[in-house]
Amino acid sequence: MTITDFAKEPGYTNSYLADQHAGQLERLRTLERAFDPLSQAVFDQLDLPGKPAILDLGAGAGSLARWLSKRYPNATVTATDIDTRFLTNIPRIRVMTHNAATDDFPAASFDVVHIRALLCHLTEREDILTRAITWVRPGGWLVIEDVSLRPSLIAANPVFRKVAQAGVTLLEQSIGSDMLWADTLPGQLRDRGLSNVGHCTFEGRIGDKSPADAFWAATTAQAGPALLKLKLLTQDDLDAMARLRDDSAFTAAALTFVSAWGRVR
Repeated sequence: MTITDFAKEPGYTNSYLADQHAGQLERLRTLERAFDPLSQAVFDQLDLPGKPAILDLGAGAGSLARWLSKRYPNATVTATDIDTRFLTNIPRIRVMTHNAATDDFPAASFDVVHIRALLCHLTEREDILTRAITWVRPGGWLVIEDVSLRPSLIAANPVFRKVAQAGVTLLEQSIGSDMLWADTLPGQLRDRGLSNVGHCTFEGRIGDKSPADAFWAATTAQAGPALLKLKLLTQDDLDAMARLRDDSAFTAAALTFVSAWGRVR
């Protein structure tokens, strides 16, 4: 069996990461707990007008949109996703069904466009990034955040490295993800002419019971059936990884959260 046999229409919405999976909401919650502090710190340093229009593209389960509506009580916060089932019961935000690969916004619609943990999974990432700049008003901000799995691919432990490589292969072949793309984000913004480009990173570890560890474990568990069906890993491999993660003597860098931002001229 090949990846193509397993996913007749490759892409994020047909993959093991899509919202129809029973554990997806909790997996997204683990991502939020791991990533929200970094996203909030980035917004806290942006110079915004008194009543900013903010777009949270691919808002997932909505924790950052909720925080934005509280952090900027006079803002208009628009939260979008291709599947909005989790964007409910969030006061003072506008929810829109939106496909970032095909749907646009009028030019200069927002003071901030924020995109998190989305573009690495979309093959149209370069085009979306270029179009997203046009949605920002002159003087406004584009904030891009994504995950790099580079640390796990060079891990010293062979069990961890094998499981990580299998996961990256599954992402690449079934979705079209690029799990090293996040490392290029500051350069991507500079190359597109943004000013005041800044970036920061946060190392997420596995085996330390941290939010990043929970996010990694939830994603790997959700990928398990696909990894087994496609013979990228065996059950013995997954069991060995579970034992390793539970070993109090084990911890390792698993991923890097990357935030990059720049001002639109």
